[in-house]
Amino acid sequence: MDLELGIFLGISAKIIICIIQLKIMRAFILREPEKLELIDMKAKEPGEEEIQIRTVACGICGTDFHAYHGKHLAVKYPVIPGHEMSGIVSKTGKNITSFKRGDHVVVDPNITCGHCEYCKEGKENFCENMRSVGINYPGGFGEYVTVPEKVVYKIPSNMSFEAAAMTEPVACIVHAFETTYIHLGGSAVILGTGFIGLTFLQILKGMGYYPIYVMGRNPVRNKLAKKYGADMIYTNIDDLMKSQIIGKSDLVVEATGDNSILSKTIDMVSPSGKIFAFSVYPPGENVSIDSNRIYSKEISIFGDFINPYTMRKAINMISSGLIDYAGMEDHTISINDIGDLFSSGKKNFIKPLISYE
Repeated sequence: MDLELGIFLGISAKIIICIIQLKIMRAFILREPEKLELIDMKAKEPGEEEIQIRTVACGICGTDFHAYHGKHLAVKYPVIPGHEMSGIVSKTGKNITSFKRGDHVVVDPNITCGHCEYCKEGKENFCENMRSVGINYPGGFGEYVTVPEKVVYKIPSNMSFEAAAMTEPVACIVHAFETTYIHLGGSAVILGTGFIGLTFLQILKGMGYYPIYVMGRNPVRNKLAKKYGADMIYTNIDDLMKSQIIGKSDLVVEATGDNSILSKTIDMVSPSGKIFAFSVYPPGENVSIDSNRIYSKEISIFGDFINPYTMRKAINMISSGLIDYAGMEDHTISINDIGDLFSSGKKNFIKPLISYE
C-alpha cells in the first residue's frame, strides 16, 4: 500500500508540475473575415531554435484591418493577428545561447526559409516559403508568441516597448531608402499623414529636404505634420495639384493607398525624380499613368515590400531619437478591447497600440 501510495503521489506531483509549467494565455483569433474571438489557449513551447516571448506591446496597422475584412490575400484563417510586437523573453529553446529569459526584444515578423532561390540571391522578402507572423503564423494579439531565434532582436535599455513595437514599419521605410539610393537635400511631396507618411517626413527632414509638401485630410495628423517640419500642408489633392511643387519634386511618397492619387504622382515629380508607391493597394486594380512621361522625364517608380535586413537599422533610428514617435502612438487599448476596436471600424488613429502591462 505504501508503495502504491508513493507511486501515486509521484505521478501526481509530475502532473502538477507539468500543469504549472504550461502557460495558458489569452489571444484574439481571427477565425474568418470579421470574426474575432477572445480565447484561452496554451502558449506554444519553444523548439530547440526558438524563443518564447511575453508580448508587452503590439502595434495595429492597416494590414491588420485588411486581414480582418478579408482583403489580404496571404492570410490563412484561422490566425492570431498582430505583427508589430515587442516583449520580454520568457523561455528559450535548448540551442539558444544569444538570448536569455528577461531580455527585452522586438520581432521581425517575416520568417524566411533561407534556402529557396530568392533567399539564396539575397531577396528574402520574396521567399517562396515565407511565414508571416500575424498573417499565416500566430502573432501578437496573444499574450505570448514563439518564433525562430533569427527574427528576434534585442532592444537598447533606453527604448520603450511602445517605441520598439514601431520598429517593423520603420524597417520597411529603411528598405525603401536602401533600394532606391535617395540623395540628400532634395524636395519632396508626401501624400498621406498616417504613421508611414509622418515617419517619412521626419526622416526626409533629417536628410535636409526642403521644401516638403504634405497632403492629408485629418486635422489632428496634419498638426503632427506641422510639428515634424512640413513646409506646406494641403487637405485635398486638388489644391495640392495647383501648388508650386507640381512637376518639381525630387521625390513623391504615395502613402494613402488610393490609386486615383497614385495616378497623379507622375505629374508631381521632377525630371529624373522618384516615386515611392508605399501602400498596400487593392489587388487587381489598375492605375492610369501617362507612360511617355516615364520615358521622357526619366522617372523611376518603386514599390516596397517588407523589410529585409533593416530591423537593426530601424531600432537604431528610433532609439537615437531621429524618429519622434510621441503623439503617433495615439490610442492604447488592452487585449480585451481588440474586438471592439475592429468591429467598430477604423477610427482616426495613427498607430493604435495594444498594451499587455
